[in-house]
Amino acid sequence: MTTPRNEMTTLAGARPRRLDPEPGSRPDPARFTAHPQPAAGRAARRPTRRLVLAGVAPTVAAVAAGAVFLTVGGTDGGAGPEGGLAVSAPAAAPTSATDGPAPRTAREVLLVAAERSGTADATTDGRYRVVEREHGSLFEVGPKDRRYRVVSRTILRDWHPTSPSEVAVSASRELGAAPFSADDRAAWQADGSPTRWVEPSDPPQSEPTVISGTPGPELVRRAVRPEPAARTAKGRGSTGADGRETYYLAGGPITAAGLADVPTDPAKLKAWLFKRLNASDIESATDFNLFLSAKNLVFDLPVSSEVRAAAYRMLADVRGVTSLGAVTDQRGRAGMAVAFARKGDGGNWAQTRLIIDHRTGQALAEESWDLGTGSAPKGPGTFMSYMVVVSVTHTDDAPPAVTPEQKRR
Repeated sequence: MTTPRNEMTTLAGARPRRLDPEPGSRPDPARFTAHPQPAAGRAARRPTRRLVLAGVAPTVAAVAAGAVFLTVGGTDGGAGPEGGLAVSAPAAAPTSATDGPAPRTAREVLLVAAERSGTADATTDGRYRVVEREHGSLFEVGPKDRRYRVVSRTILRDWHPTSPSEVAVSASRELGAAPFSADDRAAWQADGSPTRWVEPSDPPQSEPTVISGTPGPELVRRAVRPEPAARTAKGRGSTGADGRETYYLAGGPITAAGLADVPTDPAKLKAWLFKRLNASDIESATDFNLFLSAKNLVFDLPVSSEVRAAAYRMLADVRGVTSLGAVTDQRGRAGMAVAFARKGDGGNWAQTRLIIDHRTGQALAEESWDLGTGSAPKGPGTFMSYMVVVSVTHTDDAPPAVTPEQKRR
């Protein structure tokens, strides 16, 4: 088994220094996700020794954004790890929905996705747009001389109201950690097949990280705001004018009403995103952040098919976006992957991948990879974390009741 290099070194190397938090502060979930966030007051999670690139992929903290009830790959809610997930692998090139060949370049993939994105979410009737996702992060655990990896998974579901009179609701359920690969499973069995791991945290004075292989209860919350006001873009508050629902896009919060006004012309969309990024205290106006913003529009946010199409077309002209060809996501679905790699201040290359079903224009998944250090990124890299879209539906059914505060702890 190839053991990943020290994960904290990876974190430090990939993270821009301008994003370093104040000593003792809690990482803000909204930095890493575009979903609506729960109101302040939830107890902070313990620091984790995850194999996740900071500022690139969704984090465990972001899992509070929502949940689904589905299970994956043999995990049915029983105690203990059941089966690992496969790294997204090259797949046979999917055939095009037309008689022509499948797209090959990143530009072709994105333009085809733009053309067909209107079919991905055709049904819009209902009180809520319900988005189901699964998030996973890798951890390195076990004895010092026989380390192995486990993947900790969380099921997510978000109810986005189609009326301003409704409030967004999010739910989450941790599925527990399981060995990531066949080699990891063998090492886990040699370790006695534990269902709980306690890992030292970094910095050493922090509480240790506890990783559980046992599924947890579902937690349901109202989604209110993305981050403290002190961390928002210049001149912007942390909640919408109606106090209900705020998302995160291009360096700052944006309300559901604001998303309805996102430009549908690619050139105007690019200028609009750059304006937001230039006004932000958190992000800067770079091609990488333009890539992330477009990714959020097609993958995370409740926007129209016209906005998604514009985001794909804009992304087709962003420098640094490359094609990885045909792949499969963590649920075994075939798609085409485009990616952007950037070098952090510490010298580490981090890559964000977006997997698209080019036949429908639906964004299937995003993944985070470590591509090592040096003057250029090194392939194929080390898989770090993922988020997959399970389904997008509309319903008139009310979301589940919010979990009482005392049951969340």
